[in-house]
Amino acid sequence: MSSPSLKIFKNAPRVLLGAFFMLSSCENQKQENSPSAPQTQAESRQSPSLTKSLSSLKKPAPKQGKQPAQEKIRFLSYNLKNYLTMEIFRKGGLKEKRSKDPREIDALIHIITHENPQILGICEIGTPEDLSDLQARLKMAGLDLPHRVHAGGFDPVRHLAILSAYPILKNNSVTHLPFQIGKSERLMGRGILSVLIDLPLGPTHFIGLHLKSKRPLKNLDQAEIRLSEARLAKAHCNAILETDPSARLVVYGDINDTRKTPTLFTLTGRSNSHKHLADVFVKDSRDHLWTHYWAYQQQYARLDYVFTSRAMTPFIDLENSYLSDHDRWNQASDHRAVLVTFQTHPHPPSKK
Repeated sequence: MSSPSLKIFKNAPRVLLGAFFMLSSCENQKQENSPSAPQTQAESRQSPSLTKSLSSLKKPAPKQGKQPAQEKIRFLSYNLKNYLTMEIFRKGGLKEKRSKDPREIDALIHIITHENPQILGICEIGTPEDLSDLQARLKMAGLDLPHRVHAGGFDPVRHLAILSAYPILKNNSVTHLPFQIGKSERLMGRGILSVLIDLPLGPTHFIGLHLKSKRPLKNLDQAEIRLSEARLAKAHCNAILETDPSARLVVYGDINDTRKTPTLFTLTGRSNSHKHLADVFVKDSRDHLWTHYWAYQQQYARLDYVFTSRAMTPFIDLENSYLSDHDRWNQASDHRAVLVTFQTHPHPPSKK
């Protein structure tokens, strides 16, 4: 009978060989679970054939850089409130010549540059020199609008103007515009500013208006004057659309009247007509609609508008159009600016 020590000696090669394989197995397991070779449970359960199939699927090729952002055209319509030198009455009936307060001008420049328009439609500018002053101040503040037109009517004090970063192809503004009320003949106070601007989306008409204020006159009805001026403005727009029904028109300015009045109905025209001008309905950050505050009557109203022809309406970017409610608006003017953004390509037609 063999002794235990002899049995161990005889089996030594087998014991050593088993120990070697145990150590080797532990080392392999350690490498598989190390941070340099992470493996999820799901991956460990995949068969070699499934892993090979997944790795053979082609992923879409990554885009080479970002696509260029579509260019937007920011148009700002703004009544600047007497950016001019004018006579005012002081107590005792004395007259004094006064220009716009420098603090008001500073607020104006701040608001306009904050809105950063490529086109600025202006009401209540004075002389061409006043327009040059505004243009220079804007440029100094970082907004360069080198192309310009200054226009007006019978009113020798308040005028219309437009500043543009894009070239102005034509100036079709009209100064002398007579109309009849009863036996009285009058002239349109601020005329019609009418220019053709070379936009990225194509040549586009911009037509600026500043109709008769609501201040009463002794011998004539101010509402009737405003309605007569609206007829003249509509006739000007119709003449463009009769020549070219696909013309792009942007009609803007201080209309000095509210919705659902004869003035607005006359200016916009019938909704089923190809000459219809659509109201670009914008709001401020609080969903308010008013554009003018009349301090004397403590009255808020929507008097400033932007309208577009049928061909121009599809280019409107309503999400980026609004009434500017900058906190310094009341330091700058009694009006708030209307900003309308246009795309360089029209919206796709509705599938309805």
